[in-house]
Amino acid sequence: MAIVQEDIRHLLARTGFGVPTATEIEAFKGLSYAQAVTRVLDGTRAKATSAAPAWLNSIPVTVPNTMNAADRKVRDKQLADNGREMKAWWYDEMLATPSPFTERMVLFWHNHFTSSMQKVKYPDLMFRQNELYRSQATGNFAALLKAVIKDPAMMIYLDTNQNRGIAPNENFARELLELFTLGEGHGYTEKDIREAARAFSGWRYKNDVGFDIDWPNHDVARKTFLGRTQFMNGDDVVLILLEEPRLAEFITEKLWREFISDTPDAALVAKWAEAFRTSKYELKPLLQALFLSDAFRDPDGRGALVKSPTDIVVGTLRLVSQRPRDTKTVVNVGRTLGQELFDPPNVKGWPGGMAWIDTARLPERYAFLNAIAGAAATTQQTITKTKIQLNAQQSSGAKQYVFADADPGGLKTLSSLKEAELAALILPLPPSVSGGGPAGPLASLLLDPSFQLK
Repeated sequence: MAIVQEDIRHLLARTGFGVPTATEIEAFKGLSYAQAVTRVLDGTRAKATSAAPAWLNSIPVTVPNTMNAADRKVRDKQLADNGREMKAWWYDEMLATPSPFTERMVLFWHNHFTSSMQKVKYPDLMFRQNELYRSQATGNFAALLKAVIKDPAMMIYLDTNQNRGIAPNENFARELLELFTLGEGHGYTEKDIREAARAFSGWRYKNDVGFDIDWPNHDVARKTFLGRTQFMNGDDVVLILLEEPRLAEFITEKLWREFISDTPDAALVAKWAEAFRTSKYELKPLLQALFLSDAFRDPDGRGALVKSPTDIVVGTLRLVSQRPRDTKTVVNVGRTLGQELFDPPNVKGWPGGMAWIDTARLPERYAFLNAIAGAAATTQQTITKTKIQLNAQQSSGAKQYVFADADPGGLKTLSSLKEAELAALILPLPPSVSGGGPAGPLASLLLDPSFQLK
């Protein structure tokens, strides 16, 4: 049985950036729902479509001791410029990718295995981490976890490079258990954290050799971790964790909250987690079960999730066929709305949910959407000249957004839809007010409260 448009829209909205385009929906017509899910999963990409920044690997991570203060200042400025360009690069990829689901999963892992440019400081390392998350976006969680513990950006961010056997640094071990694998307060003790920290002692990232073990600083004695007493290092800690049933449950719960709702069903989570472990942590079968479930497809659950700032920015720009000439401006918009890519607020990542639309952020969202709505309503002759003012009171955000390089065909497709068809495309729920407005139905629907949801 062919899938109906409402189901297509919901699937693509949840697995993409909150709202699909008319072209994306058209490409799924004639498929059954199961075939549509398979197409989304099979369309994931292990590599980005956008060319990597030209500066990649051009600046050594290790600062030579002979570098003087002036040269360090120049180098630091170049690193900051490269960091901004890298953030813009990811927006470029999100806007251009033929697989929005790939970038949705890269963002999911970025918010799960968190690192931040502010602390790591080296764009090269953050870019490589982004590549890692894409390579295993829907691949194998065990392989991803084994790679993350030796990822240079992660080792710097959570202080593995400062972990010494005589004075173990517990930062990475604590987050490995609390945030990455088991969940806070589930199945481990403070002693387990201390023992895991000892296992990772002496692990180093060195610019000239990559991952290495500083043996004089590695604690080689036996450790007792989660009831196991043996000689062990960090690799052994991960192998023990992968045998814990709670790990599969924790990841399944997080994926439920990402794609279905804020309240996971314990029975379904247990069922899917068991299959996840049995598959040796293959992600695609788990995601397929999730997307095929009645819980995911339930019409009453539509509009139950709040769009992230990235959803609002990328989803809206894709909807109106916009490819900004300068995505560094889009980086500023994302920061203004509360989500600066590569710079989550802390190791717990962005909290999401209702935190996205607090009293400070919601007006900024409407300012951005009002800007896009106004620009989309202009004539084709003036569209590349239109400047739209964002909230002038927002001191840290972008003050202007230039609506340029829009695809006329995409806008024409939107404008040709009847208001009811447009509402069914753009909104997860019926609009609050029908009849459009002076700027037309597209502008009215972008500003409808339910556009904030997915």
